[in-house]
Amino acid sequence: MMDQQNPTIAKPVVCAISASDSSGHAGHQCDLRVVQDLGAHGVSVISGLTAQNSQAVSHTQITSSESFTAQLASLKDDIPIEVIKVGLLFSADQVLKTAAFADAISGAVIVDPVLSSTSGTDFRSEELLHAYHTLIAASSLLTPNIPEAEKLLGITLKTHEDVIAAAVQLRRLGAQAVLIKGGHRQEHINDNGIYDYFDDGEHQFWLRQPRLSSAHTRGTGCALASAIASFLAVGKQMVDAVVLANAYIHQGIRSGFAIGQGAGLLGNGGWPSDFTLYPAVAESLDGFEQPAFASCDTQQLGIYPIVDSMEWLERLLKLGITTLQLRVKGLEQEPLNTLISQAVALGRQYDARLFINDHWKLAIEHQAYGVHLGQEDMDEAHLLTIQQSGLRLGLSSHSEYEWLRAANYKPSYIAMGSVFPTKTKSVHTIGLENLKTWSQILAPHFPLVAIGGITQEKLESVLQCGVGSVAVVSAIRTDHHFEQSVKQLQALFNETINTRSGY
Repeated sequence: MMDQQNPTIAKPVVCAISASDSSGHAGHQCDLRVVQDLGAHGVSVISGLTAQNSQAVSHTQITSSESFTAQLASLKDDIPIEVIKVGLLFSADQVLKTAAFADAISGAVIVDPVLSSTSGTDFRSEELLHAYHTLIAASSLLTPNIPEAEKLLGITLKTHEDVIAAAVQLRRLGAQAVLIKGGHRQEHINDNGIYDYFDDGEHQFWLRQPRLSSAHTRGTGCALASAIASFLAVGKQMVDAVVLANAYIHQGIRSGFAIGQGAGLLGNGGWPSDFTLYPAVAESLDGFEQPAFASCDTQQLGIYPIVDSMEWLERLLKLGITTLQLRVKGLEQEPLNTLISQAVALGRQYDARLFINDHWKLAIEHQAYGVHLGQEDMDEAHLLTIQQSGLRLGLSSHSEYEWLRAANYKPSYIAMGSVFPTKTKSVHTIGLENLKTWSQILAPHFPLVAIGGITQEKLESVLQCGVGSVAVVSAIRTDHHFEQSVKQLQALFNETINTRSGY
């Protein structure tokens, strides 16, 4: 029996504060549908009733102040809420009460500032717009489309630069993060793409999707904000929730359907599992359409040791290891240059795939096989220069946003981890469940390397997730009987890969 003093909530809770849509296209019905579809539990605060269908809104009945307040209080007094999703609010009173409710809840607050309906009904007033500044200041994420951003700021957004500046202005009003949706914007776009822009002060990036030819897009804004709220509720970070929700909406538009004579609504297809559903992600508009890096000529790089010395490099090459990484920290330039020069020559002697970690300029100078970079290194390295040199590129990733960012550069492989806790780095672990999910999405498009805390005992479970390579550090380098360990790792790798492939 449940302990009444410490009730256990089986699912994370998302509180949807929005208006009822009698047709079920958008509004509160859409919110709850998305929340349930993505594995959370939705609770309700109804701001009003709308009589509408697929063509028009014919009547609205605003919830009384007393009823609106009572709904908020009933939830606050009993149910632990992870995330609040705010949709259509009809009055300044509702906006201010929602802001106070948000301040009292420790979880994230996603605000979709619905100021008009798709069919053209205008819900805004000067008083409401003024009150919105209080709600914006309480928001973890604000998700206006172009017209809504213009109304909130009293400006016109004509160019991409205007969109970037608007996001900064909205953050100055207090929003922790801003996602400006570009679906309403047609001008200045010549590739028929939809460009959304995200800014949280630390990350600034564009999300690009092809514009789909579909009339069934009712409730897109409601669904996007609810999807972000749901992904946050189940434990995703904000940037990851944003890219996942973007893919979810693209999936929903693909499976949209009509239930009336007008435009239809989105389908609900669960967590997006097809790579083609996901947006391209780049820090700038000219960062899209990157040239691809040279391939490694195989999807399976095998056992992939990471070493820090010539001694270990030579030991492993002699044992038949064909993919390795040299990762050296703290050396002065001259000895580092000598070490990389010797390592590249030795790797070439054994016809091995030797990647140099981080030191991309020396890797180019000495014509290494490839270079490996972490997410933080991507900001400093000249990736186009590396690509033009003919070197292969491996990129690290730890989350959905990071592997999408990596995928935009079309690297030779993508590394994912840390799968398990590791002694060499203090990083967040992704676990086998994420590794399996991400591998199913990415494996048809990129060679994948799993890394982090992988021992011989854990190797089979990692490979069963679908990766084609496993990076190892301590599994070999801390073993006095490394020759035997290497042979066992290679044998187990080959056996598991062959079994997995059905050979």
